[in-house]
Amino acid sequence: MINKVISTIDKYNMILPGKTVVAAVSGGSDSMAMLFILKKLQERYGFVLRAAHVNHGIRGDEADKDELFVRRYCSAEGIPVDVLSADVIVEAERLGIGLEEAGRKVRYDFFDSFGKDVLVSTAHNATDRAETFLFNFARGSALRGLGSIPPVRENFIRPLIDCSKAEIELFCKENSIPFVTDVTNSDVAYSRNRIRHNVLPELRTVNQSFEVSASRCIDSLREDEAFLSGLADNLISESKNGNFYDAVILKNAPDPIKKRAVIKIIESVCGITPERVCVEKICDILSRGGSWQINREFTVRVRKGKLEFPDAEESVFESVPFCEGELILGNAKVNSVIYKKKEIDCSQKVSNGDSIYFLDYGKIKSGLTFRCRSNGDKISLKKRGCTKTLKKLFNELAIPPEKRNSLVVLADELGVLLVEGVGVDSRVMPDSDTEIVMIVKINR
Repeated sequence: MINKVISTIDKYNMILPGKTVVAAVSGGSDSMAMLFILKKLQERYGFVLRAAHVNHGIRGDEADKDELFVRRYCSAEGIPVDVLSADVIVEAERLGIGLEEAGRKVRYDFFDSFGKDVLVSTAHNATDRAETFLFNFARGSALRGLGSIPPVRENFIRPLIDCSKAEIELFCKENSIPFVTDVTNSDVAYSRNRIRHNVLPELRTVNQSFEVSASRCIDSLREDEAFLSGLADNLISESKNGNFYDAVILKNAPDPIKKRAVIKIIESVCGITPERVCVEKICDILSRGGSWQINREFTVRVRKGKLEFPDAEESVFESVPFCEGELILGNAKVNSVIYKKKEIDCSQKVSNGDSIYFLDYGKIKSGLTFRCRSNGDKISLKKRGCTKTLKKLFNELAIPPEKRNSLVVLADELGVLLVEGVGVDSRVMPDSDTEIVMIVKINR
């Protein structure tokens, strides 16, 4: 099986020398086999190996035992491990989503916190891939959903993607690899478990190599989707003109390309994947004009041959280069002062309508600017331990959509440093080595 993993890594050029690879380890057979193999391949590919474990807080003592198991194994093998303890049940209730979705969100927020330069290796395998294909098929997904789990997505890699669950379990047995068993994997109340325990066994009676056949089908679907997606990218480039898109060019494109272009445009501007009814409505107004409310925050409009997002374009104030002293930004009064750290007491607070923020001035890069939020803005907050888009944070903090464009953002050439009402990016938080502090006071 190690040779199969090597073949997969080489085929998709997953690991480059000098990279750090963080193995997402639950303690189950899949992730333990993956960790075992990655350690064997460290010298071959010249990467630094770490591990990461999430205690979801769902199974009480059992989850704590899993965490201890992973910690002890990694310690014995000399593998550094990062552990996140979370309460997924509380998170699901807070966001109004299911446990599976909340667990996935917690995990990937944690993985994202390692940064885009770090490779995160997950133990998704060929059986997982087949299950996801069937799950998405049952929900009526289009090609992108039927493409299931990709071998590589951004900085996420899946070196076991060509190995079946049966192969992995046999590998663990032959190599005496210890692992824990999550009892929830047998609970058919979960959709994926029903597919795993009820649907896949039936399909194997038709074709005992079902996972292999399914992977061939998935790879073919992914190739088709990549081709159509590339044509959609070309259509977007051809139709984009500043802050709007040429509705006539979009309207005249073939439906498979047009719909993909609309989805990509909405994802880029609004940060969400639109539902099918939304895509069809936008394709309709491309021909006859009009507008469609995508959500509480964004409206798309077709007028005078232009597809545009009026709400997304409006900003409450113009961008202003940073300077010490007082600035008026919309209805906010902003005062900025630079001090030597020993002259002040650094503590962030909000009182009497004022928000006071402290930043390490020595860590700030050039291009320092006060502005409104921009699509794709992200911030890493120390208290949350992960990087999130402002859109996600505003949703979680229940900041009304009509107030979001008026919030003051401070950014340099590397990205967001401060967001009014949210906090300071961990990159510029003052610490024991800070010599010069910038204080930003925002009053409304």
